[in-house]
Amino acid sequence: MKRLIFDIFLFIFIFLLPWWVVLILSIIGLFIFTSFYEFIVSSIVIYVLYSVPLDTFLNKSIFVYAGIIVFYLMSEYLRRHIILYKNEIPYKT
Repeated sequence: MKRLIFDIFLFIFIFLLPWWVVLILSIIGLFIFTSFYEFIVSSIVIYVLYSVPLDTFLNKSIFVYAGIIVFYLMSEYLRRHIILYKNEIPYKT
């Protein structure tokens, strides 16, 4: 129930608050909830809404989407190896 309420507020805040506030909230959600896939969806929605179309090589959408997914995977890896979460998340050693 907490996750559903957090998701509803997160997606409402995408349209009401600046992008950096929503990004901070979604990063906090990464460490509060397990498998927080809403981070990927909210980051892509933020990119689509607030990005400025530039004609540079690194501003292509595929690089931004890949960066979002890599950040998510790195945060999940980091979460598994933080001492505070050792007992909560089962993983293979």
